Amino acid sequence: MLTKLLQTVIGGGVQAVASAITPFTGDKVQDEQGRHAEMLARFQQFGAEFADRQARTWWDSFIDGLNRLPRPAMALGVIGIFVWASADPVGFAAAAQAWALIPEEMWIVLGAVITFFFGDRTLLASRRSRGPTMEQVQAVLDTQRKIAAMRPVAPVDPDRYAREMADRDTPLSDDVIREWNRRHGANGAG
Repeated sequence: MLTKLLQTVIGGGVQAVASAITPFTGDKVQDEQGRHAEMLARFQQFGAEFADRQARTWWDSFIDGLNRLPRPAMALGVIGIFVWASADPVGFAAAAQAWALIPEEMWIVLGAVITFFFGDRTLLASRRSRGPTMEQVQAVLDTQRKIAAMRPVAPVDPDRYAREMADRDTPLSDDVIREWNRRHGANGAG
């Protein structure tokens, strides 16, 4: 009788504790069944997405081709940046200085879009920033002017220069303005 009483007290107590804890911790069997069902649903979705369709149109082929472009385009773009840096260092340096003005939040958004596009679901925490200061913008602009001054300037045909300078009704072309700056000792960066 004492054994029966202990089994009832202990057994009932264990059941009561398990019933009270389950809503907070979850049932492992139900959790595993849910994960299994979710995985099967994903596999079925992938199977339907990649299966050969019988009624395939030119539009389906076009969209599938567009979906395959981003990865190779990004890889070739990165290689292109290295080629650009080698072929036109002055132009690349000017562009890099302009990229320095892009606020950090915009880089984070770009990274999140690329990360999301390629399937990674990790989000990076970002700190608040107000963008570049006036001093930073001025420093970048000064650097760009110095870089532009390094770019070789071909002299303008003297007859063309004289013609454009004499014509008061037509605005000067960029080449003539640069030539005027060169002749008068300005750095050519307006």
